[in-house]
Amino acid sequence: MERARELHLFLLERLDGLPEQTGQASIDLSRVDDIDACGCQLLALFLESVKRRGSTPVIVATPAALSERIEALGFRDLLASPPEP
Repeated sequence: MERARELHLFLLERLDGLPEQTGQASIDLSRVDDIDACGCQLLALFLESVKRRGSTPVIVATPAALSERIEALGFRDLLASPPEP
């Protein structure tokens, strides 16, 4: 939590460095091992920033354990991955 502001600014800087695009933007969580409530909030803010830029963020490749953690923290609806085909 003590680095939340710093991490949020980092994410926004990275996003600002990308060209603006419309359509879907894949957010790959395959290398995320764990997340806490603060991390879920940061991810939700990042997704909103992507939306404001005109893209539709889609969370992909979420490990099962991470999905369970997100659900346990109460962020399932906000940070849900699309169903597997």
